[in-house]
Amino acid sequence: MPRFLVFIVGMFFIQVATAQVKNIKTFYKLAEEEAEKAGQPFSVSFVQPGMDLVDPYDTLEQIILIRHGEPALNKRGWFTRKEAMQFIKDYDSVGVEPLPYQPVLLAPGEIDTVYTSTINRAKYTGKLAFGAAVHYQEDPLFREFERKIFGFPNLKMPLKFWLVTSRVLWLMGTNKKDIESKKEANQRAQQAAQKLIDHATKQKKAILVAHGLLNRSLVKNLKNQGWTLVRKGGSKYLATSLLVRIRP
Repeated sequence: MPRFLVFIVGMFFIQVATAQVKNIKTFYKLAEEEAEKAGQPFSVSFVQPGMDLVDPYDTLEQIILIRHGEPALNKRGWFTRKEAMQFIKDYDSVGVEPLPYQPVLLAPGEIDTVYTSTINRAKYTGKLAFGAAVHYQEDPLFREFERKIFGFPNLKMPLKFWLVTSRVLWLMGTNKKDIESKKEANQRAQQAAQKLIDHATKQKKAILVAHGLLNRSLVKNLKNQGWTLVRKGGSKYLATSLLVRIRP
């Protein structure tokens, strides 16, 4: 095929794909607004053939990212440094409270595998959300970016002070002794994103139950590889985002 025809065909595909992605965004925005008007939580679903949003449908690849549910752990009050350190350990070991709603609705047999972090709060959330109908594949690539309580006098402070300050210092490149650095965490997130892309390329759909900061980094990496965020979940517990890519 002559080069100019290849160029024209390529531009036509880009225009069509862009329009279809825009339609998907509009669909989910309107659906979420309707749920909000009805006073109901919004459960995300994959784009389905019957929605008539993508043609041909088999060119569509989709990834859903879910943040874990609320950990079954007291997060209120004032903590000493030692108590805050213990909280971090407990936070990575406890389960989660009963889910107030289903974050994702799946058709029977729609997927067979759900990826999860190796940390309990993500694993428990996955099982509560999807039950025994799917296979769960745990992978340390999907664990949350590490955090440790920074050195400070052992005074009683609000728990949020310990958690936020420790994370900010880590993001600034300090407070990283004995844990992975921000650079190392970002490299891991790139590998995690590629694992999801590989699965979605083969199976058309992928689901991950993981963590807030990790999921945010995954969105960034997926966008860099041509994916579009059509439904932004936010940062709350059970925050659910949907990303899509339309292939030629």
